[in-house]
Amino acid sequence: MSKVFDAEEVKKHASEKSAWVVVDGQVYDVTDFLDDHPGGKKILLRNCGKDATDAFWSYHSEKVMEKQGKPLKIGQVKEGSKL
Repeated sequence: MSKVFDAEEVKKHASEKSAWVVVDGQVYDVTDFLDDHPGGKKILLRNCGKDATDAFWSYHSEKVMEKQGKPLKIGQVKEGSKL
């Protein structure tokens, strides 16, 4: 079973020390990926602590999510949470 996070918990993780993003309701810990992100860490940090679904799908395909996202997934956002 996947861990469930409320919006307030996700919002706390918006820095280089702890960076989480939400895509399609799923929570990803991208902290260790910041320096490896091909687009640079600034764009990731700009979207941390909130729902980055639109930004993610504007630049990435399902293939990228499968390869890069799957190992970074730590849970999902509680249903009804507003980010």
